[in-house]
Order: sequence, then C-alpha cells, then structure tokens
Amino acid sequence: MGLNAGSPLRRVVTHHKGQNSAILSDKELKLTSGFGSNAVTIWRNDKYPAELVDKDPVGTDPVIYTPGSLIRVVDFPPNSSGHNHRTASLDYGIVFEGELEMVLADGSKTVVGAGDIIVQQATLHQWNNLTDKPARVVFVLLPSEKTVNGVNVSETGVPEKYLPKIS
Repeated sequence: MGLNAGSPLRRVVTHHKGQNSAILSDKELKLTSGFGSNAVTIWRNDKYPAELVDKDPVGTDPVIYTPGSLIRVVDFPPNSSGHNHRTASLDYGIVFEGELEMVLADGSKTVVGAGDIIVQQATLHQWNNLTDKPARVVFVLLPSEKTVNGVNVSETGVPEKYLPKIS
C-alpha cells in the first residue's frame, strides 16, 4: 500500500475511549471507478466544527458535504481527459505522483506535478493526464460560498449523485 497511483490505500483512524486514545480502525481502501477517474473517499464529516465520531462515516457520498469536509484520493489514468466541472468548495490538492494539466474556464492551462499543491477556489476546471503514466492527487474539500464577486459558483458539470448534501 502507498501513495503510488493504482495502489490501495491504508486508512488508520483513531478515536477517544475515556481518557485514552485508541485505534478505531485500520483497513485497506480500494479506489473505484467513477466521474472519469478512480477515487476513494478517505473520510468525511458533515458538521463544522467537526463531530468526532466512533463510526465510519464513509459510504456512498457526494463530492462535498456542507458544512463539513472531505478528504479523497483520485487516480487519473494515463492519456485521459476529464470534463469541465466546478464544485462550490475550496479544494486543496496535493499531487503525489504524475503530472496533470489543469484547464480553466478562460482556456488557461497549468501543468502540475508531484510535490505541487493546488488551491482550487470554486473555479470551473478540467483535469487532463497527457502522459503515459498515472497521476495521483489527494484532495481536501471544504464548502464555500455560492457567490464570489457577484458570480454564481454553484456546482456545474457534476453528476447529481455527487452533488453536495446539506446536513
């Protein structure tokens, strides 16, 4: 297990038991296909401040939860093109492996690679892997305002099953 694209991930979760902390779970997570890439949600929380729970909150879930947070790992297959989409969220993306082209609504393109960190502020964007090697990115998503500088930044191009759920 590790951070290489295509490999499963190990998730270790701790939780409080009385005065002592203990490991709640230690399991392997497999990425599944969907939305043009392979992904797995590591953990999500649908409250702010975060509710510390003693159960696994991950199941069939949307892209983000409001007003909570979500951490997800996404593998982008070699020679693949995504589609334009936007989530009403502030996303932190950390590229662990490979190289991706990020295309924004104005047509500008930026290449990001291993070690780069992306701060995505609810902009319409597309991810393309133009190489013959997979890419892996860890994303942390936090819900954002739906209007920025008078512009509606609600979800666009996101299948309904992935739309945010209001808690």
